[in-house]
Amino acid sequence: MLRAQGLDGLEREVAMRKRLQAGLAAGLGLALAGVLSTGPASAVDCRSRWLGETETAICQDANLSRTEDQVVRRIGGLSRRLSYGQYLGMRHWHALWGEERGRCSLDRGCLTTTYRTQLRFLDRLQQCLDTTQQRRACFRNTLNVEREALRR
Repeated sequence: MLRAQGLDGLEREVAMRKRLQAGLAAGLGLALAGVLSTGPASAVDCRSRWLGETETAICQDANLSRTEDQVVRRIGGLSRRLSYGQYLGMRHWHALWGEERGRCSLDRGCLTTTYRTQLRFLDRLQQCLDTTQQRRACFRNTLNVEREALRR
């Protein structure tokens, strides 16, 4: 009887380990799916209680708000056509651009200029994806040029 309990306990432990591994794998899979399905940016939620000065300026100006939505849609469309590495590069670039946009604060002229710069960048990326045989090199060069421009 003691021996039977030992095997039964071992079987339970093995079964529990398998369930734990399956649960971890499922959790990691869901987390990865969530990361891959989210777009690189989200439009400003003007109903939020915690808007900064830049977001407030965007929400108060219909043109800036429309441009923000347009940028988000374009980035979403481009991100579906990119490899994972390119997608991460674009996310990093977009985060740097977001910091630059945040420095504009309430200055609508500055915000308009940063949006115009971002739309030109997205146009160049679109050209890389549509026309160039050397997509990877074109994409990398475009990101590097823009990254250097943001650092200055």
